[in-house]
Amino acid sequence: MIEVNICPECGVPEPFSESQVWLDNGDIVQKLNPNARVGFIESQGLDPLFQNMTEIIGVSIEHLIVNITARMTEMYMTRLIPSGVREMVIAKEMKPTDFIEPLMAYCHTVGYGKYEVMGHRYENNEDDYLKVRILKPFSIAIAAGAIAGALASLVGGEHKVIYEEVEPELYEFTTTWTEYPEGLKERLELLPYYHQEGNIHLDLCAKCGIPRAFSKYHWNLGEGIIMNESMGRRMVILAPESLDRLFEELEVELGETIPEIVVEAQKLFIKTGFYSLEEIQREEDLRLHLALRGLGNLREMKLDSHGLLMKVDNAAAYLLTVGMAQGLFEMAYGSDSSVIWEISKKGNLMLEVMPR
Repeated sequence: MIEVNICPECGVPEPFSESQVWLDNGDIVQKLNPNARVGFIESQGLDPLFQNMTEIIGVSIEHLIVNITARMTEMYMTRLIPSGVREMVIAKEMKPTDFIEPLMAYCHTVGYGKYEVMGHRYENNEDDYLKVRILKPFSIAIAAGAIAGALASLVGGEHKVIYEEVEPELYEFTTTWTEYPEGLKERLELLPYYHQEGNIHLDLCAKCGIPRAFSKYHWNLGEGIIMNESMGRRMVILAPESLDRLFEELEVELGETIPEIVVEAQKLFIKTGFYSLEEIQREEDLRLHLALRGLGNLREMKLDSHGLLMKVDNAAAYLLTVGMAQGLFEMAYGSDSSVIWEISKKGNLMLEVMPR
């Protein structure tokens, strides 16, 4: 069990509440870096989403998910690593695990699963490796990419990750040196965060300052899991822009139909009953749902048997929102539908679902 301070009023661990800020415009940003946006999302849908996409496309996309996640994680971590740490690691004045192990302890508080370093070697040659075990990883492919990216941010280069399930829900990930495709390295970059003012009011904990709604969540720090117990859903902190960039890169690699495939895959997952209609049929409920997750500010919603219209400012992971909206409409009215959407350069989303 990891020993961390817990807010006496809402029960949220301090590393969680002290790391990010919920804004009035549907965004969550890092407290120490307000230009870095994060999201608090249901993680149980990620691997089923990737599996649905694989079945629709007909080929595995796991290697692309791992490589793209690794590049995004490396760029993200490079901005956070204290000055001089990487130089000390490369000069062998500091072991990579001296930085990675405290980072893994933080991972337990944001829902990534329980991490443990099983072994490592760093001599800057082909025999180097990092071996990590994760109990109940929130997403196997994203976890593999994140390990590779975090390691790259410390020692440079690029890293391949292989994994195996050594016990039920316990996975062992092992890195080796590799090289990613040149096109991928050239295209990927972290986009600047564009802030827009909002008018969302969140009831905040008077003690730690995060939304009081999080008092309904349970942190199992021993297993690195956050649960929304009333809904039976696992939650995780994840940069939503990383999902948007992942889908954009898959589109470059696999073709322009990828956005439609992501939406269709998400719709299929939603229709398994992951959400109940009662949760988000009311506009205010859906606005709060999106804001608590950092996925944007719902400005307008119109829903009846003739269709669903939504306008969301600052939308993040927007293809998942489109798929969610279409899936919920089809569940509500028992009919097939079509959907159109537009996303502006500022990140404002308009979507319309229409019955067929």
